Amino acid sequence: MRAILGGTFDPIHLGHLHAAQRAQAALGIAKVMLLLAARPGHRTEPLAGIHDRWRMLCLATRETADLLASDLEILRSGPSYTVDSLRELRGADPLVWLIGRDALADVPTWHRAGELASLCHFVVLDRPGREPSEPFCPRGFEVVEAASDLEERPSGALYCLPNAMLDVSASQVRRVVAEGGDASALLPSDVWTYICRQGLYRSCEVERA
Repeated sequence: MRAILGGTFDPIHLGHLHAAQRAQAALGIAKVMLLLAARPGHRTEPLAGIHDRWRMLCLATRETADLLASDLEILRSGPSYTVDSLRELRGADPLVWLIGRDALADVPTWHRAGELASLCHFVVLDRPGREPSEPFCPRGFEVVEAASDLEERPSGALYCLPNAMLDVSASQVRRVVAEGGDASALLPSDVWTYICRQGLYRSCEVERA
């Protein structure tokens, strides 16, 4: 299997890295791809530009052998749609798309969402302390009880991974920076240094963060 954590990474933070490594261990795979959503087609435009977000992603992963930064959606022109990336990455091994539970409910609004179940599995990343509950299951997917069940089919399974996320968000980071605070505890050290040097997020409106 190959696992992918997609996102705008605006900016990438310790929660992203923790979730990717938690999934890597749970799935028993060598690496997780961190795929930059360069030009997201279904959400608000990121506050940092593509170059800055890509640079921060590279800084965050450069010394972590089990995490691989991908510029696939930077190199491809036009809006960054998950379905197009999955089609481009498809091969002999099943693809696993890592997704937060909150984002799962938005899947039906994604571009050509009806094709996703034929292209990948979903692993739903849950936050610590969340009470176990039946997840929303997008059309075409089927909930499975164990990570090992993903290997038994080419696509269309949905597995919930408990305690996969930290209580950190990109909006929290942006808010702290916009208010003149210190966000170093929420970020890889090289990413925090880059944000400070480039002056990122200082002028963003707090209500947008």
